[in-house]
Amino acid sequence: MTIQPKVKTGGPFTWTQIQQIVNANQLESFARSEEQYYKYQQFKSDLSSQGITLNDHVLKDELQWKQSDIRCQTSPATKSLPREYSISQPQDLIFYSDDDIKIIYNKFPYYFKDSVIHLCVWSKLIIPDDINSPEGDISPLTKRIIERYLKKTFIDKGVSKNNLVWFRNWTSLQSVRSVSHIHVLLHDVDDGLIQKLLGTSGNTLTLEDYKELLDE
Repeated sequence: MTIQPKVKTGGPFTWTQIQQIVNANQLESFARSEEQYYKYQQFKSDLSSQGITLNDHVLKDELQWKQSDIRCQTSPATKSLPREYSISQPQDLIFYSDDDIKIIYNKFPYYFKDSVIHLCVWSKLIIPDDINSPEGDISPLTKRIIERYLKKTFIDKGVSKNNLVWFRNWTSLQSVRSVSHIHVLLHDVDDGLIQKLLGTSGNTLTLEDYKELLDE
């Protein structure tokens, strides 16, 4: 049986459709145009012919990081330890250290209208899966942490809440699994702000942010 490529037909996703998909957590609905799909597949094929994995390409060429930079929490959550984060271990706090984060364009975005900018925010510290999620989603606390980071990085700088959505693909949907990242989609946002943020960490969280988040 021939497997059909996952492509979006009938025009790009509108901003309203994007919001509906993310709000419903139906992330598997996102797809590239036919042209984007084949360009992506050709790109991966070219890398493979050179003996380069997609993970290695992202690390070396897009992020300028080393594999040894990537790390997990030293005390990951377990069923007997429901707390995922502790301010006594700041090295384990995602979106806390400027050196751990980098914002770049998604080189192969989904099929969106031209008014939509697709960024990826990459993290050297692995963003933990929710131990209670069979599909590899993230926990409500992790989502609140990420939303606080996005508020400081985008909303506080003038981006309307209605013009930003974000998601982290479930583990089963990720094409690059060994380097954690979230997708940030922006609609009708000033390009000057985007240019200032590219290649930076954005506005990372403080211990005060975490104290508030962990007390919620």
